[in-house]
Amino acid sequence: MARKGGPKTGGRVAGTPNKSTATIRELAGQHGPMALAELARLANNADSEQTRVSACKEILDRAYGKSTQNINRTDSVDVIEGEVNKIDLARRIAFLLTSGVELIESS
Repeated sequence: MARKGGPKTGGRVAGTPNKSTATIRELAGQHGPMALAELARLANNADSEQTRVSACKEILDRAYGKSTQNINRTDSVDVIEGEVNKIDLARRIAFLLTSGVELIESS
């Protein structure tokens, strides 16, 4: 067992290709141009509008990368990036709980 905080031991050296997926990637790469041509054909000629949209989306994802998804929060809790220490978290929970009690008592 490795010591906590110690260096990583075992596994693949960083930058070394994964041998188990290298063959599959090579075979799939041979069919890439044909698959892209088929997506383009579907985008232009498919009878179903849903199929055309899906084909266009796949082409765009490959050309420009997938779009990012934004997360919008509507609750009153602040979004905290990183790690929060336990005391700060307990204070926030206590504040929210007491705020809820005040709201109930004032109703």
